[in-house]
Amino acid sequence: MNTRYRSRDQRGFVLLTVLAMVVVLALLATAAAITVSRLRREAIVQQERLRGELDAYSTRSTLLYLLGTQRMTFAGLTVDDRIVYTAEEQATRKVDPEDLSISYTPVGNEIRLDGRVYRGLGDSQFALQDDRGRLSIDWAVAGTYDNLLRQLKVPIDQRGVLTDRLLDYQDSDDLPRLNGAEAPTYLQRGLPPPPNRPLLTPFELRRVLGWENYLGAWSDAELARRLSAVRSVSINVNTAPASVLAMLPGVTPGMAQRMVAYRNLSPVNGYEEAQQLLPGLPPETDLVALYPGPSGTLESWPGTGGEGWQLHWTLTPFEHQGQPWRIDDAVRLERSGNAVAGSAGRPAGAAFAGGPLVPGG
Repeated sequence: MNTRYRSRDQRGFVLLTVLAMVVVLALLATAAAITVSRLRREAIVQQERLRGELDAYSTRSTLLYLLGTQRMTFAGLTVDDRIVYTAEEQATRKVDPEDLSISYTPVGNEIRLDGRVYRGLGDSQFALQDDRGRLSIDWAVAGTYDNLLRQLKVPIDQRGVLTDRLLDYQDSDDLPRLNGAEAPTYLQRGLPPPPNRPLLTPFELRRVLGWENYLGAWSDAELARRLSAVRSVSINVNTAPASVLAMLPGVTPGMAQRMVAYRNLSPVNGYEEAQQLLPGLPPETDLVALYPGPSGTLESWPGTGGEGWQLHWTLTPFEHQGQPWRIDDAVRLERSGNAVAGSAGRPAGAAFAGGPLVPGG
C-alpha cells in the first residue's frame, strides 16, 4: 500500500518537474524571441543610420565637386553647362565671339547659396551659403558693427568697449585703445593674449575679451551663418539672410525682409536694382555684391534624423599642386527645424538637381 502511494507521489513530482521545465523553457524562448526582435530592430536602425550618413557624405562630396567645376550666376551654383546671354551680351558676341565666354545671367536651375534647404542623395538634406552673404568681422565698416552689436542686445554704453577690444585684438601693435585691452589685461584674467592679427574664423570672436558674454546665445553654427572672416566689406544681397542685410547702414529689418522675398522670385541682377530695393543704403556700391564668393559653408544632414555637419569650404583652383578646394573647419550640427523645412521655389522633399547629381551622369 505504501509502495503504491510512493510511486504515485513520484509520478506526480516528475509531472510537476516536467511542467516547471516546460514553463521555464517557454519563458526562455519568449525572452530569446524578444531579445532577437530587439536586436533586429536595433540592427535595422543602425543600418538606416549608416545609409543616411553615407547619403549625406555622398551629397557633400558631390556638391564640393560641383562647386569646383560648375559656373555660378547671380542666382547661385549651376548644375549643367547651359548658359543664357542677355541681349547686350549676345550683341557683344556677334562683334567678337571670343570676347565673352561666360555670363552671370541666371539659367533657372541654380542651387541657391542663401542657406535654403534642398534634398540631396537618398533622404539627406543640405544647404549652401556663400561668405559674401555674411558680415566679415575683420573688414566690416563702422555702421555694420553698430548694427551687429544691436542684434546681440549689447547695451549702448558697452558697444564702444567691445569695438575697441576687437580692434585691439586685430591690430599689430601692443597699445591699448581707450576702452580696449591688450596682452597684460588678458593675462591678468587667465586668458590667451590677442594674436594682433585679423580673425581667422568667426569662432575666434569668442576669444575677444567681453564678446563671449553676448555671443552665448548663438551656437557655433548660428555664428557661422551670420559672420565670416573673408577679406571683403561687401554683402551679397542675393544670398545674405535678412538678419545680415539688416546690418548694412541704412537698411531696416523691413527692407531686408522685402529684399529676401523679392530675390526668392528673381535674383538681383544690377546695383541700381539693389539700390531701389534698399533705398536707405548709402550709394557706395562697394557695400553691395551680387555674385557669390569663392568660399562659404555647406550644411548637410542624414535623412534618419541624426546630427549633421557644417563644413567651411574655400575654392582653390589656382593653388600650386593643390586640390581645387579645401575644408577649413567643421562644426557638428544638431537636428533642427531648418533641416526639415521646405525652401522657397524648391521644396526639401524634391531632389535638388531634378536628375543626375553630376552633369552628364
